[in-house]
Amino acid sequence: MKLERRTSKKSKVIIKKCHVCGSVVEGYQEAKKCTGCKKSFLPSNYFSKVHAKNSKEYDELFCHSDELHEEDLIKGINVLW
Repeated sequence: MKLERRTSKKSKVIIKKCHVCGSVVEGYQEAKKCTGCKKSFLPSNYFSKVHAKNSKEYDELFCHSDELHEEDLIKGINVLW
């Protein structure tokens, strides 16, 4: 028996260009590192959120694409598609 996952709306894809090497990373959650040069990224809304005290809390700062809005992104580096 094959299970199907149904969603009421399509998730947006986050497309991010690395400002160091120029690689493009796509996903439904914010990228934590560049796949090309392994440069670490900060999450969007980093400064408007409470600063994490440990690595688990820090990982939770990275948003899913449905939680982000166009005004949360850095123009020229990120896009929601």
